[in-house]
Amino acid sequence: MAQEPMELENLLTAVTEAILHEEQDLETIVSRYSVPRSELEGLINTIQHLHVALVGVRPSRRFAQRLRQELMGQQQRGVINRLRYLPPRVQIAGGIVLIAGFMLLSRRHHSTSQIADEAQEVPALR
Repeated sequence: MAQEPMELENLLTAVTEAILHEEQDLETIVSRYSVPRSELEGLINTIQHLHVALVGVRPSRRFAQRLRQELMGQQQRGVINRLRYLPPRVQIAGGIVLIAGFMLLSRRHHSTSQIADEAQEVPALR
């Protein structure tokens, strides 16, 4: 293939477009660039295999929204959104700390209210 780089690029673009649009008239395209088909056979096979193998994938709405926030530099809303994207181990550890803290506060409140109730029950000394 003794073609100029730009000509070769145009040829490959034309062949790729024809394969993508399922036009089977590759001979016309190859003859337009005056390149023997035997020299292009490997490239055409590769393009056809890539066309079959590469399937378009649409990103999830959540991923697109997160990416947009990161690229635009927008602040994430609230603590819950920040915690949501942490690794599972960190989420579990955070949940355990939250529950332990709640239990500690609850116990402290219960102890304080119990002491206050006992103080009210003791008769005042005169």
